[in-house]
Amino acid sequence: MVAHVLAAVDALEPRRLCVVVGPTDDELAKELLSTPADVSRVASNVRHDPCAAVLTALASWTSDDLDLDLDPDDDDVLVIPASVPLIEGETLRAFHRFHRASDATASVLVADDGPTEDDSSVWFVRRSLLAPALRRTDAPEVAAIGEVLRDTGHDVATFDAADGVAHQEILDRNDLAAAEAVLRRRINERWMRRGVSMLNPDSTYIDIAVEIGPDVTLFPGTVLRGFTTVGAGTKIGPGCHIVDSRVGSFCQLEQTSAELAAIGDHARVGPFAVLEPGSEVSAATVTGPFYTAGPDAR
Repeated sequence: MVAHVLAAVDALEPRRLCVVVGPTDDELAKELLSTPADVSRVASNVRHDPCAAVLTALASWTSDDLDLDLDPDDDDVLVIPASVPLIEGETLRAFHRFHRASDATASVLVADDGPTEDDSSVWFVRRSLLAPALRRTDAPEVAAIGEVLRDTGHDVATFDAADGVAHQEILDRNDLAAAEAVLRRRINERWMRRGVSMLNPDSTYIDIAVEIGPDVTLFPGTVLRGFTTVGAGTKIGPGCHIVDSRVGSFCQLEQTSAELAAIGDHARVGPFAVLEPGSEVSAATVTGPFYTAGPDAR
């Protein structure tokens, strides 16, 4: 969910980006720090307290943290939870344009079929007033800053988004499964518009960080996860599971599992091949069936 929200936020081209995670979320921190985006990560000792999380992020923004010309009276802070993975970059851009045009101290994103102002967690707030507003409320919900700002004489604007479903928070595993189906459909549609062929999109799974070259063909049962890259003209599947691996151009993979592996151009791998972490298949290699490779394989 975090990766999808980060992708949407990236559409705003933020000058500073901070993700607050729990003190024990080591795996999540590693994934965030390995992304190409400039993401700073801070740990919060307070769980289930969004206001405390935002204060933690603000405290991490010291004057010597980044060489940026920031004006606390003019700069806006977007506060957004990881639990809204369906939100899209264009929605956030429209929201920010509305906020700047309104000249309000803060703006909240709501929708007819989604969150209202009282429970929305997506806000633009003037940076100089965000921390004081958070400290004046005992409520953990970020939406509480709206009441605080109004009580102190500041304007709060409301942006009504068109698609409420896209901004609903994920509250349980059922919500997560429904959101994942929408996200995978979006990802597949985007790649097909870019020239990737999928024989059965409903049985093809691609993570958001995956990069795919032109004229790639994905057969049913293909799963591409993590930071996998696939070169142009490659055919993958059926029944392939590729994780954090580099697949060259004009390769052919069939019923292959690979993790943290590298496959050179024009290689043919499988069927029933297993590439363990650190393994490498050289360019133009034909592995044959039931091939297994460890980190010393070439």
